Amino acid sequence: MPARKRDFIIEKGADFQRQLFLKAGPDADIRNFTGRMQIRKSATDSTVLFELTTANNRIACDYGVITLNIANADTTTLDTSSLTAKGKVTEPGPIGELPYESEGKLAVYDLELVSPSGVVTRYLEGRVCIVDNVTR
Repeated sequence: MPARKRDFIIEKGADFQRQLFLKAGPDADIRNFTGRMQIRKSATDSTVLFELTTANNRIACDYGVITLNIANADTTTLDTSSLTAKGKVTEPGPIGELPYESEGKLAVYDLELVSPSGVVTRYLEGRVCIVDNVTR
């Protein structure tokens, strides 16, 4: 199955946490899976701007939910100097709320889940909009 599309907004200087919910059922049990996600300037760029994994505790896989975490100390020091593309990104809000929209520097990512038997699934892909903060 191909990866689903979803964009994210990362605000420099703020904590980034997102919970991604899986449809209930046997495929929702990802408690023993590992996750990995890389943010790059482009899919073909060799430089990783930021990496989230279960090993570095920036991804947590639980029953029916994947949690992504980037601490504000890390978003503050996120080097975006190589990013030349700028644009607007819309990110879904919580259920019952309006979506979030922001403009900033654009990068790309994908999120892979690895089963205990080693099967790799590209779960999500999309753009990351990195927004500079004013308050330091």
